Amino acid sequence: MRATNKKILFISGGVLTTGAIVTSILLIRRRNRRKRGLLPSGGYNNNPANILTTNTNALPSNFKNWNGGNTYLLAMPRGIRNNNPGNMIQSNSKWHGKLSKAQNKDRRFEMFIAPEYGVRAMIKLLKNYMGKGFDTVEKIVHRYAPSFENDTKAYINAVCKDLKVQPKTKLLTTKNTLQLLVFSMAKVENGKSYISPQLFEQAYSMI
Repeated sequence: MRATNKKILFISGGVLTTGAIVTSILLIRRRNRRKRGLLPSGGYNNNPANILTTNTNALPSNFKNWNGGNTYLLAMPRGIRNNNPGNMIQSNSKWHGKLSKAQNKDRRFEMFIAPEYGVRAMIKLLKNYMGKGFDTVEKIVHRYAPSFENDTKAYINAVCKDLKVQPKTKLLTTKNTLQLLVFSMAKVENGKSYISPQLFEQAYSMI
């Protein structure tokens, strides 16, 4: 009986050790991919919805998703299914069109009643940043996507490439600059921008 127990313990220990090794390898590979800029900031943006990211809250009847329907688009990138292309984290800010906690299906990020409200909030936030002196891509991204949970350097490089500016180039708070920032940052957050010029115009007119 004791020999059998020892054998079982040995086998269990071996399985646990193997599992730990496999997990370590996967984490190292994931970390290296993020360092090379192959994963979006935070590593969460393109993941389908699951029990770790969503809850069972019911959406309001007037909810409008990115495709014009009223369902939660489980397979879309997180920012798109939440109508929050900037992946803005839940806060006490009273954004127009923001869903209450009882209606928000995401465990961490804001949700909006329709796409235009999420784009509007992103424009408004970036405009506020720039008005407070965060007026370069470097300053904006360091505040928006801090390095403790993002590949901030890769984020900055991607936005600079889209805007055709240097990290420390001072930006003017113009409609065109805000549009370029929103398009580029939404692309980093979700894998591609998803925001059409028409949607940006609609959101901008609501500020």
